[in-house]
Amino acid sequence: MNTAKFIQALALTLLALALPAAGQTTWFVSNDPGEDPDFPSIAAAIASPMVVNGDTLLVSEGVGPYVGDITIEKLLTIQGEPGEQPVVRPGGPAPFAAFTVPPGGEGIHVRDIRFDGFGITRAISDSTDVTTVDRCVFVGFDLAYRGFQGTVRDSEFVNNRVAMSGVQLAERCTITVSSVIANAQFLGSVLKVVDCTFMGPSGVASVGALNEPLQFIRCRFTDIQVPLGEAAFFTPAFDTGFAFDSCVFDGVESTVPMFDLNRSSVTFRNCTVVGCSAPVFVRVAPFPPGEIIVRNTIIRDNDFPVLFQGPVDVAHSILSVGTFPGPGVLVTDPLFANPASGDYSLKRGSPAIDAGDSSAVPPDITTDLLGNPRFVDDPIMPDTGAGPPPIVDIGAFEFQPPGPGFCQADLTTGAIPGQPGYGVPNGIVNNDDFFYYLTLFSGELGCGTAPGQTRCPSPPDLTTNAIPGTPGYGVLDGTINNDDFFYYLTLFSSGC
Repeated sequence: MNTAKFIQALALTLLALALPAAGQTTWFVSNDPGEDPDFPSIAAAIASPMVVNGDTLLVSEGVGPYVGDITIEKLLTIQGEPGEQPVVRPGGPAPFAAFTVPPGGEGIHVRDIRFDGFGITRAISDSTDVTTVDRCVFVGFDLAYRGFQGTVRDSEFVNNRVAMSGVQLAERCTITVSSVIANAQFLGSVLKVVDCTFMGPSGVASVGALNEPLQFIRCRFTDIQVPLGEAAFFTPAFDTGFAFDSCVFDGVESTVPMFDLNRSSVTFRNCTVVGCSAPVFVRVAPFPPGEIIVRNTIIRDNDFPVLFQGPVDVAHSILSVGTFPGPGVLVTDPLFANPASGDYSLKRGSPAIDAGDSSAVPPDITTDLLGNPRFVDDPIMPDTGAGPPPIVDIGAFEFQPPGPGFCQADLTTGAIPGQPGYGVPNGIVNNDDFFYYLTLFSGELGCGTAPGQTRCPSPPDLTTNAIPGTPGYGVLDGTINNDDFFYYLTLFSSGC
């Protein structure tokens, strides 16, 4: 080997030894020189040939916001420093996006970053199936996230005109005062929104002719004042519409139909709709293929002069009116645990318990809005629903029977109404519990007539009859009579 080639080979070898292994390097980024960063900006790090696919940019809060409008072609993780939340702002008056992954790019993973947009176009724009967003905050964008198949988790969207578009999966996100959640305008793109909360003057749109409906699982829509003349949920013509599973709609107010679907369909399964107002709950264009499907759902205590407009199919649900001929449709008090405080879980004895249609629940839905298991049997409730036991409950919450150590006779800490501990079990059975039950029994005497028409909570409804060992002993029947009183006496005498 001649001297020149030897020197060249040695130089390449030394360079290779000096450079970190591909995809294994974390680079520190800070615009505060006092932190001794590897790079002074995100843009400088991305532009450097030393930063390669698989590397991580650990970004400090530094001295203030970082400038966005960055095109990223490498597969990188952009991560906020632990305990900090670096801010990225637009790079000019009208950038295309703070971060852009161009066609042919590798995608990015963004974590613990705050994007402030001031109404500028986009925060993240990508065209890959790789990009993921975790624990980020998006504020004030026309469009916070735009991509074909990305995933967004544990993030917050505040005051954006559109929060997400074209995202394949969104989990555990909070959307506040955002205008719309828009599905992608690309055939076959599906948006699934899981465990998210929507608040503020929002609307939710499904845009484009899609193969599958926009699906919401275990989401809560609360305290939403929809802008004047706008529907809370709407679709253009021939969109496939919406599907909601184990969702709660609480305090949604609209001056037009809450759901306004143009030849689209909507399905509610195991949902709870309460405290909402609109001239019409759901309107579907009165010609095919639009349809309203309601299964295992509670729609109570709303201000809907008209509930449904268009083809409707209701079964195994609890409504405010009883004009729907489907099986298992009840007009009764669902016995929410504490509706005044927004707790729409079920009291013991609720007619919604073990009263749904198990076959209506999609196979991938195994938990309720709180993450508790579905298909939990309450042994003291009759199975009034459909399907093999255990039968699913009606509504967004599955009743969870008390576990070991539950003392049915223990009802209260004190027997004086309005005082601390009234109605709060304390593990001790004494005269306070007896007098508390007597108050319930006296106040609710005769509250039950027939199952499915009205129900009484348990207590005071405790049993069908008071003879031990006979059918119905200890089984709720929705009526209150002397059998319940004598049954409680038996429990009280036994203690805990």
